[in-house]
Amino acid sequence: MSMSGRSPERTPQLIVTPPKTLESLLETLAIIDRVSERVSEDRSGDMGGAGAAGATQGGASQSQQTARQIALQNLPDAAQMQKAIILHIGKEVKTLRREVRTLTRNIGSPGGAHKLNELYGKIRLLNAILRQMLSASYDSLKRLYVKVFVDRQTVLG
Repeated sequence: MSMSGRSPERTPQLIVTPPKTLESLLETLAIIDRVSERVSEDRSGDMGGAGAAGATQGGASQSQQTARQIALQNLPDAAQMQKAIILHIGKEVKTLRREVRTLTRNIGSPGGAHKLNELYGKIRLLNAILRQMLSASYDSLKRLYVKVFVDRQTVLG
């Protein structure tokens, strides 16, 4: 019996399940993006005496927003977006496989097996996204396309 008076069999266990579809993955990423935007907005308001520097940075962010808005208005059709995303993910998988090859040469280094396992996990996740791209809706394609090509973020990041 443990010190808290509860037996180990009764402790609740947390079970984490991965998202089932690309849409749920993209929704999760969108929520994370919204939270990070809110946090960065809250921090920028607390700058105090750096008002002049904030004003010049605000003008730069407005021009970036207009460039983003222009890019959003000129999105290609679904087939072209799907093709571009598939090519981009293929390049990422190729880069990860190259990292795996170089890492397997030095597998004896500390943490090498862990890093190798993480790389294979990323490759499996990217391949799963590729499989789901064939049946993804237009909105899912659009969100992923905007994230990768307009906002210049990584697919997994």
